[in-house]
This record gives sequence, structure tokens and C-alpha cells, in this order.
Amino acid sequence: MISFRHTKTDGAEYLSHLDLLRHIDRTLKRARIAVKTSEGFHPHPKIFMNNPLGLGIKSIAEYCAVETDFNGDFKKAFNENSPNGIKCLDFKTVDREPNFAHTIERCGYSAEWNAPFDTEEFLNRSKIVVTDKRGRTLDVRPRIYSLELKDGTLSFTLGCGENNLRPDLFCEILQNEYGGKAGNITKISAYGKYTF
Repeated sequence: MISFRHTKTDGAEYLSHLDLLRHIDRTLKRARIAVKTSEGFHPHPKIFMNNPLGLGIKSIAEYCAVETDFNGDFKKAFNENSPNGIKCLDFKTVDREPNFAHTIERCGYSAEWNAPFDTEEFLNRSKIVVTDKRGRTLDVRPRIYSLELKDGTLSFTLGCGENNLRPDLFCEILQNEYGGKAGNITKISAYGKYTF
């Protein structure tokens, strides 16, 4: 099995999670990287991706694993056959499926930001309560790990998986509170047991 880190940029950030899966599957076929399939009446390629990223959010830290016996230069083969925006940055051979959707616990992001505010005051709050579209309230403070604003760039780390807080929704919280606008939101890192 091979796990790899890849980008989702240059227009690929507007692909849905399912479309991204299809692009990766087609890229592997073009690269002649044979992927094992599930058993049963409708076999599916054994491609395992991390949690979906919101539409329009770029990433240089997406993770995927494929069950394959390929032993060549995976990065070279993948990148020579992949569309712009979906490029392998690094890969490694693993013994078992790393289940990135459950093992990635936090993700780091950056965004352009044009309104100054006191990040320390924001982080010192014991609760940050938001109301979702169904009218339910939720304290998102435990899902915010770090926040820094420097030279018009907002850097922040949010929970992922079961403790997820979407970066666009987090920026919306800041916009509602402080004004300003976030732009060019990009996932720059992911933290979990099997990330690299």
C-alpha cells in the first residue's frame, strides 16, 4: 500500500470530494499503477482519502492511500499523468491503510486577512458559541488550537475529523465579529498518526 500527500490547487480546489476521487483514480490508470479493488458485485478501487475539504479551499496537505503492489517512483509516475492542481508532493510505502479520515486530528491553514484584531483576546475566551443553519448552538472554542495574525496573513490550526471546524466557517466567525474578509484560504499542514 502507498500513502501520499498531494495538492488541491490551480482550479482543483473547486472539485468536489467525489470528483477528486475520480481524478485520482484516472491518474493512477493513466500512470499504469494497478490498484486493487474491493470484492463483491460492484468492485471499487481501494483508494482511501482524508476528510473532504470545503469547495474553493486550496490545499498543499491532502492525504490519500492506495492499495497497490507498485514499487516504482510513485511521485514521478503520478505527476506525469495528473492534471494541474493535483500533484503528489511525497509518498511512502505502508503496511496497512492509514485511515486518514479518522487519524488526522488537526489541520493548519493560512488566509489573507485585512482587518486587525487581538488574536490573544480571541483565544483567551473560554467559549465561542455559534448557531448552525438548523438553529443548534455549539461551543467551537475546543476546536480552535492556534491563531496568529501577521502582515495581513492569518495562520490558524483547527480540529479535524470528529472535532472538525471548517476553515471557511471559522473565517466567517471572525468576519462577523471583526469585519474584514478572508481570502485565499489554504490548508498548509495536517497532523495525525500517519501524516508526513
